[in-house]
Amino acid sequence: MLVYRPSKDSCWGHSIGKDPAKAKLKLNAFFDAYFEREGSVLAWKSSVLPKVEWPEAFLGPEKEKMRQFLFMEMGDKVMFPMGIVFPLSTAEPASFEFLGRFSTDAPFKMSAKHFQVGIVGKTGSFAWRKPDAEMAAKLGKFIV
Repeated sequence: MLVYRPSKDSCWGHSIGKDPAKAKLKLNAFFDAYFEREGSVLAWKSSVLPKVEWPEAFLGPEKEKMRQFLFMEMGDKVMFPMGIVFPLSTAEPASFEFLGRFSTDAPFKMSAKHFQVGIVGKTGSFAWRKPDAEMAAKLGKFIV
């Protein structure tokens, strides 16, 4: 499982273009292609993901809420305050191919360095960690 979290210096979001009308159309088309939307909450369309992997340790008792994430639009910017969670296997090549298509389709510039990997510890707890060198190389190959 992976999460995309831009750095704190990008806390005001990613630019989606200087023309607000065009930017809004591109953003809406992107969201419609990948997500189900309810207000400012997004949830993945299960049909777009190659192999869904939601670790039980991540979901906890509020399973449905954990499968969603928040987005906000402000002028020519889009923000994901808690990040974009990708419920994908980190061992499957199809996961990285999907990330490559997603980042190419995104109406904002993504960077491989803003990804973290979800780890289930020995005690069953869940945590996000910086990718190791091998994982960073895989992400760098597909997120251009």
